[in-house]
Amino acid sequence: MGKALATSCLAISKLKEWKGPAEKKSHEVTKLLQQVGSLKHETTKLHEEFQQSQQEVKALLIENSKEALDLYEKNARLQAEVERLKEKLAQKDEELVKEREALTDDAANSYLASFEDVVGQALRVHPGVDFSQLGLSKTVVDRQLVDE
Repeated sequence: MGKALATSCLAISKLKEWKGPAEKKSHEVTKLLQQVGSLKHETTKLHEEFQQSQQEVKALLIENSKEALDLYEKNARLQAEVERLKEKLAQKDEELVKEREALTDDAANSYLASFEDVVGQALRVHPGVDFSQLGLSKTVVDRQLVDE
């Protein structure tokens, strides 16, 4: 019995020695579990914030995409309008050239008719003078009849 008591005392003593470090380890495990729980909570919170940020980014992308499409359509309309105005301007230029030619022809015809009238009047006033060298391409310089 003495031997059994000594063995029991020795076992109790060893258990007491292990109890201290086991309680310490248990306390450390509890702290680590609390930290893991805290990390899980932070991870969940960060995940939610990330999802919210993703939704905001998607909303901004959609909005900017719509705005870009609107600007593209507006640009296409404006380019079509510019092309239409260019064509209209080209038509106006053609009309202007034709009108200028018509006015030039009218002025030349009027000048020719007036010149012929003057020559005709001069022939009536001076029937013996030769006006055959006179023409629209001639001019008088220093009392001489020369080509223009």
